Amino acid sequence: MNEVFDSEFISVEYKKDDNIVLVVLKGNVIRDDFRTPMMHAADMVMRHSCKVMAVDIRTDLEMSENDIAWSKKVLFSNLKKSGLETLVLICGNDNDVAGKCAAFCEDRFKTAICRDYDEAKKYFDDHVSSSDNGDSEDSGEDEFDSMTREEALKYMGLEPDADIKMIDDRFWQMSKLYRGKDDPESVRMEDEISAVYDIASGRRDRRLKEEQQRVSEPMYFGRYKSDWKNIIHYNWKNFLLGAVVVISAILVIIGLVNNTRSDCSVIVFGHMLLDDTYMRESLEAQGIKRPYIGMADIVVPNDQNIPPQEYGNETFNAMFYTNPDVLISDKESYGYYFSTFKDIGPLKDRIWDGLTEEAKAGVVPVYMTEQEAVEYTNRLYLEYGMGDEEIRDPSEFSDEPVLIGFQIPDEDTCLNLGIEAKWMTRKTSLVFGQCINSKNDDQAVLVITTLINAAFEKD
Repeated sequence: MNEVFDSEFISVEYKKDDNIVLVVLKGNVIRDDFRTPMMHAADMVMRHSCKVMAVDIRTDLEMSENDIAWSKKVLFSNLKKSGLETLVLICGNDNDVAGKCAAFCEDRFKTAICRDYDEAKKYFDDHVSSSDNGDSEDSGEDEFDSMTREEALKYMGLEPDADIKMIDDRFWQMSKLYRGKDDPESVRMEDEISAVYDIASGRRDRRLKEEQQRVSEPMYFGRYKSDWKNIIHYNWKNFLLGAVVVISAILVIIGLVNNTRSDCSVIVFGHMLLDDTYMRESLEAQGIKRPYIGMADIVVPNDQNIPPQEYGNETFNAMFYTNPDVLISDKESYGYYFSTFKDIGPLKDRIWDGLTEEAKAGVVPVYMTEQEAVEYTNRLYLEYGMGDEEIRDPSEFSDEPVLIGFQIPDEDTCLNLGIEAKWMTRKTSLVFGQCINSKNDDQAVLVITTLINAAFEKD
């Protein structure tokens, strides 16, 4: 398993067997979405002493002027200090774009243009590796391999106790004399100054120490302990998402088991806290054995700067496929989940007849149209940047109202059920409806009326 940093816009991978860092640009990218992965690439180059970095530019690529300036001033300097010598551009058949990129980089690195990674690797084997071997045959040991930190500082004209800021400043002063020049002597001097800086800053010695420590580390499943640390560091989001998938699968299994043992299933969703003790007791008092009540913390678009809870939605999806009888939502969320509610118009009279007089006076029927549901969905896509191609025209859908549930608008009454909103400035208000997957209308009516009545009966 290679070391990988993967984002929505750029993938960075250290090819251990080839000692090459591969960067894949997935499309247009700006600011931190470009700069953060590229600095990870520079870090990989330094830690693994890579001389070659391959950049796959086989997508439409445009860079902002700010990012171009940042690349020249910051990225290239870090790559140079990290020891990078050759930049291989993978472009497929678009040599024009690759030629422009090569011209953009050639004042700092040797550049080559290849059609795919296999060709890039062959170039490395034919040119870079053979060049290294030739150099070693002619001159033996690299003249800088035996240089000490004190000698490097002396080379740079610094005292032995110079700090990293002084070393960085001196490196910039020395290298700017040769930067941007392509004559052999300037290229040689820039490489030499970068090698000396690597020693003076302590980076070379740290790499050697880390490599020695690594060799003495225990191995797990064929990889050293530090390798696993790097894998986790660069892929923690993927691991977390995998954990969520596993947890969701477990929830589905638990839900299926519970449904076979329980008389009913209720899913509460929205940005809320839940204590299901009173609801369980109320349902059991009606002869419903082992009621299953699940909770999914879901955050929909809002004006309180509360970000969406991706994993809450995954939890809801897992619970939804356990075929619950009843859904309970906060008033902020139900509009976005219109498709999960069943039209309970045919059950309206039965539900109404099952409510106490106090409950009838305190609930409000909730109607929605397909047009309203599409407007909610469009709002979701626009809020979270899912793409204009997903936007639909509401006028193409039905404007006929559908009864999806009954709402308790009073916060104190909702709190009686053990459900409390987590919104900073919004009060708790609940909507009770039948799940679209429910096949037992009698059960749904009994659960809805029992819970609504219980909310109004509790002292």
